[in-house]
Amino acid sequence: MKINLSNNGLSGRLSESIGDLTFIKELDLSGNGIKGSIPTEIGLLSNLTYLRLSYNAFTGAAPKGLGMMSGLQLLQLQSNWITDMPNIPILNRSTYGKSSFVADCGVPSAFDEALKCDNCTMCFEYLLQYARLELIAPHLVSSLNCNQMIGNANKDCYPQQDRQVDEWGLNYGTFAAALLTSFVVFCGMVAHSLYFFYWRSNRRETVTTSPTEDNDYALSSIGKDS
Repeated sequence: MKINLSNNGLSGRLSESIGDLTFIKELDLSGNGIKGSIPTEIGLLSNLTYLRLSYNAFTGAAPKGLGMMSGLQLLQLQSNWITDMPNIPILNRSTYGKSSFVADCGVPSAFDEALKCDNCTMCFEYLLQYARLELIAPHLVSSLNCNQMIGNANKDCYPQQDRQVDEWGLNYGTFAAALLTSFVVFCGMVAHSLYFFYWRSNRRETVTTSPTEDNDYALSSIGKDS
């Protein structure tokens, strides 16, 4: 049995009674405004193979019970405010491929440090344009999937992989600050060079006079009849 309540304008908190629905195999609550923590009772849904809680306002740590669902084939938790992810085994990707396990482990992140998710197959990047789109038309955002979001520059999903900045041992805040500092220094050097060139040009024009000008100046100083 499946329950699909995606994009239904739901709000409030997810009840602990969710754990009583042990007979369901698919649960989709994505694209709503559900807040608070994900109840630990959700780990009691042992028959669950498909779970989408993405594009809500869940906060706090994801329950450890998610890592005990041996039959889970799809788990999408992206675009929430989840701060900690339990150890969730690698999911069977034969059905959903790279979209099988998605979370907010991408960078840029809404937090100082991106969510750690070792076995995520795809990571969600928190970008301002998607945050604004969620406020204006959350149903449009929640209808997108990672297969429609190819490319890291303007989209929000990408296969889990190391990035060059991470290999350098920098976080994106430090990297951005270093780039900004380099740009300011470069602009300062260009401005100084232009000022020096302008100053020398004016100085050359000031001290350089023609012989006629020199003679006229001498005559005016000592008098023409001297």
